[in-house]
Amino acid sequence: MDGRTAAALRDHAARLRERLGLVEAPILSATGLWLLLGAVAEVVEDPAERAALESVLGMPAPEASAVVAALLADPHPAVGAALGGWVRPDLTLRAPVPGPVPVVPLPGQAALDAWAREHTRDLIGSFPVQVDDRTLLLLASALVTEPRWRERLSTARDGLLELDGELQAVVPTESAGPVGVACPPTDDGIDVISVIAAPGVAPGEVWRAVDEVVARRLGGALAHGDRPAGPLGDGHAWRVRERTESFTARRAPEDGAELWTGRLPAWHVDARHELTGAPGVVEVGRGLARLVPSAALVDGLELRCVQAATATYDATGFRAAAVTALEMRAAGMPAYVDRTVRRVVLTFDRPHALVAVARGGSWEGLPLFHAWVTPAGTPRP
Repeated sequence: MDGRTAAALRDHAARLRERLGLVEAPILSATGLWLLLGAVAEVVEDPAERAALESVLGMPAPEASAVVAALLADPHPAVGAALGGWVRPDLTLRAPVPGPVPVVPLPGQAALDAWAREHTRDLIGSFPVQVDDRTLLLLASALVTEPRWRERLSTARDGLLELDGELQAVVPTESAGPVGVACPPTDDGIDVISVIAAPGVAPGEVWRAVDEVVARRLGGALAHGDRPAGPLGDGHAWRVRERTESFTARRAPEDGAELWTGRLPAWHVDARHELTGAPGVVEVGRGLARLVPSAALVDGLELRCVQAATATYDATGFRAAAVTALEMRAAGMPAYVDRTVRRVVLTFDRPHALVAVARGGSWEGLPLFHAWVTPAGTPRP
């Protein structure tokens, strides 16, 4: 699959973060939502709404549906992805739900919870919505990855994890100036890249810098020890010192060698996001509404989109999962309005951004999860 898909998903993630005020979300899978919207994109027939959705997806609706089908048909060895669809047993849709979503009769809550556990390797224990007799149609995506570091990271006395060598760099970016980058190596085909910018740089600018770093990484232009031109001096997140240390003869570096040590926090978060107002959701909801027979409606339809996500970063690796659910219910169709949300993060140290990117095959370059990490403790929005 070409780089257009990865670029489209990065652009979608940026829009989602900005539109819903999720630039400081502790963990988010924009790709989980994109897979869900792209899978059924062809249900949107109105020309204006189709154009709006295609702008959100970054490609024509038929192409998006084909991309989702191709990703599911060519799974990444370190990524679990699944789509599910359920319809109330007594309801016959006017037409099949288009795309690669298998639609079966709606089961009980326990079965949906089991679906969430099965497709997130037990990282998410319950389905993100509670269904009842008003649930008419339910669609969901699940995404999970569990890359392990090639070597376990050591833990310093202050509790921070230490990464020696490997991929660490100081990268000049247009969006946020020079940023520090650390990426522990894995053998799983997943890059887990942490990016820290100078104090005072707005989170939105940090995320744009993350996209620049990822583009360099995917283009083969990011290597360990990279830095701006000239001698590397102290910076906003790094210090440079000359010192004498003792090494075993077998592992001793050359005199004058430059050694890098990254200090990263261990953390765990769970998050729940209301995504009904996310770009593209309402358009897909209106398209799906046309499939519901009028006999099933009393006061119209209610649309809801919710994501449950979890992530852990520790000495052994990175684990993250998300289940994104889109529910059509018999109720009054709510009005949708834009809101500007201001979120405040209270930390004991500066936050930084993290992105997990798939490498190889059809999944090359796709950003799976984004996290805004508070180094001194559990990240909170």
